[in-house]
Amino acid sequence: MAFDFGKLAMSGELSSITDPEALFDALPNKDEGYGYLRSVQSDVLQAWRDRRDSRDLVIKTNTGGGKTIVGLLILQCSLNEGRGPAMYITADAHLAAQVRAEADALGLEVTDSPDDESFLFSQAILVVSVGVLINGKTRFGLEGSTTSRQPISVGSVVIDDAHAAVMELEGKSSLRIPSTHEAYEEVMNLFIEDLEAQSSTTLMDIASGVHSAVLRIPFWSWRKKRSQVLEALHPHRKEKVFEWVWPLLSDQLELCQAAVTSAGLEIMPQCPPIQKFPSFSEAQRRVYLTATLAEDSVLVTHFDADPASVADPLVPASATDLGDRLILAPMSLNPRINHEQVREMAAGLAEQHNVVVLVPSHAQAQEWGSEAKATVSTMEEIGEQVQRLNEGHVGLVVIVNRYDGIDLPGDACRVLIIDGIPEAYTGIERREAAALRKSRAMTSRQVQRVEQGMGRGVRSRDDRCAVVILGAGLTRLLANADAASQLSPATRAQLSMSRTVAAGMKDAYVQDIASVIEQVVSGDQKFREASRGALKGVAYGAATVDPAATHLRSAYNAAVRGDARAAAAHAQEAVTAAHATGDARYGGWLSETLAGYTDAFDPVKAQAELSDGRNHNMATLRPIAGAAYEPMEAATAQADACRDYLRENFANGAELILGGQAILDQLTWNPNRTIEAEAALADLAALLGIRGQQPEEEQGVGPDVLWALGNHTYAVLEAKTGSQGDFIFKKDINQLAGSVNWCESNYGTDARIIPVMVHRKTTVERTGTPPVGTRIVNANGLRAFKSAVVAFLLALGDDFGDAAKISTLLEENGLTAGQIFAADSPCSEGASTQR
Repeated sequence: MAFDFGKLAMSGELSSITDPEALFDALPNKDEGYGYLRSVQSDVLQAWRDRRDSRDLVIKTNTGGGKTIVGLLILQCSLNEGRGPAMYITADAHLAAQVRAEADALGLEVTDSPDDESFLFSQAILVVSVGVLINGKTRFGLEGSTTSRQPISVGSVVIDDAHAAVMELEGKSSLRIPSTHEAYEEVMNLFIEDLEAQSSTTLMDIASGVHSAVLRIPFWSWRKKRSQVLEALHPHRKEKVFEWVWPLLSDQLELCQAAVTSAGLEIMPQCPPIQKFPSFSEAQRRVYLTATLAEDSVLVTHFDADPASVADPLVPASATDLGDRLILAPMSLNPRINHEQVREMAAGLAEQHNVVVLVPSHAQAQEWGSEAKATVSTMEEIGEQVQRLNEGHVGLVVIVNRYDGIDLPGDACRVLIIDGIPEAYTGIERREAAALRKSRAMTSRQVQRVEQGMGRGVRSRDDRCAVVILGAGLTRLLANADAASQLSPATRAQLSMSRTVAAGMKDAYVQDIASVIEQVVSGDQKFREASRGALKGVAYGAATVDPAATHLRSAYNAAVRGDARAAAAHAQEAVTAAHATGDARYGGWLSETLAGYTDAFDPVKAQAELSDGRNHNMATLRPIAGAAYEPMEAATAQADACRDYLRENFANGAELILGGQAILDQLTWNPNRTIEAEAALADLAALLGIRGQQPEEEQGVGPDVLWALGNHTYAVLEAKTGSQGDFIFKKDINQLAGSVNWCESNYGTDARIIPVMVHRKTTVERTGTPPVGTRIVNANGLRAFKSAVVAFLLALGDDFGDAAKISTLLEENGLTAGQIFAADSPCSEGASTQR
């Protein structure tokens, strides 16, 4: 029997070392390759040593900067100075296993069980995923619970890849009840009239199984009927759907927001209830390890971290430790390059190299078709594919909605393609995403997710990777100066270098782009010199913490304490802060949160706050009293209105083409993207100089989209881009008829109304009767419409200041207000009835 002298060593002189660098040097059993710390690791460890008494600290390094070792050394030093027990938290179980392997390589003792005595007696570091800690049946114990164990006292905590852990934290603290569960129908019946008052059309869509449809239960109704909700849900508390979340929400249901979709009922707190977990919330020392993302507000809203500390992170002296990366956007180089050409290019590159594609949805993944060796989404599938990529050549792999928590160093990923802007998945997320469309707040979130994604393929200073940005929306997002300013300094520097490269590749073909990518992948010496030169002198900047986020967390904490007035006061500060940044849409959205807190003590004032918020964002809840509809008038001259819109929104022809294509990309036959399609139809009207509205979204009644075509003529549009049937259902054609009636009541019986339905098919179900003059934009029509818009934008180029030219091109492409839905238009055709 051999004796473990390693334990003896850690219990002797090594256990007295509290300086992390000295500890690293003294560790006797490190594996080969762990001879010394990198300079970036030394920098942040020295900074931590000077500020170690701060309760919350953020440590930032570039991807591949060795954060894991930093976190482990900090925790071991914390144990050595009596700040134990010590816990290392990762975003998922796969990453936890990697951390334990790293600890073994260092010769540090770790465990994966909260019940292990070596952890409880501060002799080993506990390494677990955030899901092990954050759940209603946590083995760590819950605050105030009479049924769970006594909370485990933890002295020091490190959260690795904290931004990735945020998504897991949200998921673990949200209750999602499937529509097939009996409690779903019971709760729906409680609020059916309240939901109908918000939007009868959306409620019908939910009942019909439209995936993208979502309605929030009004907070005033939710509060009034909270006891009935509790009666409906409480009997199911021990069922699988409930048991892992119910203990976190049951005592604060009235503080939660609830939304219904065709998939189920979602109940989510305004902020994650991190206070329920004393093992984290009461820890003496909390360290957040993050990548060099510029926006860290989620650390405040989700972990209740100290805003001042978050805004002053510990960073290396230099930001030049990032690997070599070239970022190319083919559609900005040549607007005639399309998705299919890029997919073919990727397939060619994948014959010799590993090419990884990050997509926001399964629908987007399907477009990669047979080129992909695998399409992965679950953690188990991702873990398996990551291992295969690390072991050798696989080819082209598509990963769905995973922009963080994946390590693809070296040959595991030489080409990384990000295809499209990350999407929202839950009903509450989709509702918020739609409400914050075009807001700076949403842009910031999207930029952060994209930057996380770009970091997957460069994992060390010596690594290299070509990053391809695909999709007009994403291309335009990163081309936007305000959005780019929200990237980390190192990524901004590499993006700037990439733009210099792009300037020399204007009008390049796909094969030209592939050739440049091959240079990057092969480690072209001149490229590597240029890449490192771009990073020369780059330093880390201060972190950004949105003042609104700070007040939102304070508002939630006050509400949990039972101080509704303090909660409302902080929420008001959040609204004020959002408006102060010039983001009125975000400020209007936050007014809904403000009104929710105010309703607890002044319902009348809450309704007034909600009304005020809708002046800035019509996606918020509709007040009880509603709001009078304001009819719109057509533009006096379509070409003039088009010119003015283009001048206001685009700097040049390249931006114009990308912006127009980004709108058109939202018009797809996708049941998960119908909300985006409706918004795109409204945006498209503005692009063409036509006045448009979304009455159903803004008023709860009326058509999805209304276009004012001039001469007292109006196009009533119902978007059924998610329909999968072989014909137009009676309920859909009846909805179109109802919208026509709505238009007549608001614009008069003398108005000329053109009923329009965007639907794959043109044949109406036998029992349905289309309104007189109904036009259908079917699959062929939509294709023709998109082609006409693209041709119009390409013909305009940089010259969109001439109204006469715009007028000519609109007419030549069949895009005048009188042509689009005319009888001879290639974009639409008459409806027929099933025989």
